[in-house]
Amino acid sequence: MSRLQRFLRILLVAASASSAGAARAADAPLLTLDWPPYSGNIPEQGFLSVVLRQALTSQGHSLSVKVYPWRRAIKLAMEGGANGPLGFYSASQQECRDANGVLSDAIGTFQFGLAQRKGSAPPWRDWPDLHGKRIGVVDGYDNGPDLSRMIEQDLVTADIAPSDLFSLRKLEASRVDYVSIDLQVFQHLTRTHKLKGLELAARATTPKLPLFVCFNRTAPAQTMRLALNEGLKRVNSRKVAQDYLRGGSSGG
Repeated sequence: MSRLQRFLRILLVAASASSAGAARAADAPLLTLDWPPYSGNIPEQGFLSVVLRQALTSQGHSLSVKVYPWRRAIKLAMEGGANGPLGFYSASQQECRDANGVLSDAIGTFQFGLAQRKGSAPPWRDWPDLHGKRIGVVDGYDNGPDLSRMIEQDLVTADIAPSDLFSLRKLEASRVDYVSIDLQVFQHLTRTHKLKGLELAARATTPKLPLFVCFNRTAPAQTMRLALNEGLKRVNSRKVAQDYLRGGSSGG
């Protein structure tokens, strides 16, 4: 092998290493919580993870996801350390504001209601009905302005749990009167864990509200936020969610 050939081979190896480094740099590390069917330790890491993966792939980026308890996910994502996570999802506007983060464009929607035991007497219909009641909530969740206000004013007692399933188990055991929970999460958990004695109250506690990725304020996070926003224009997030929940293709 001539000296020129050896030199060209060295250049090729260096270029390949540089390309591999660029590919790694393009990876989007995000944190989330176990919140099925939206996200977590479930197939494809939930339908919002599918939405994000498709959006980022369209912009030449890849997604890596780690699942943590909610408060820990927020803390780690907002630290902004070198090579650390760029943000967390699925965040409401209030959750991202409280974390001092920057919102992506919307990646989906959520809606909260109250779970109750079947045959509850009387069933919940209006806010004054909750006065003095014990409400199961998950640590760090945004439960909507009305219920949050009642908790702050001590009109109801918040029974804090580490997960939605833990709260529902408390409800089954009559340790709480109601549980604040997203409607789709309730349907998923009661079906998966055969919680047949529970139902949703007829009235939701929030309207449908948008969900976001909450990015920290580092330069890499803000660059990825812009890329994600551009990619989200190419993804039909509603169809992804519908296909996922039907167990079909998750194509956008």
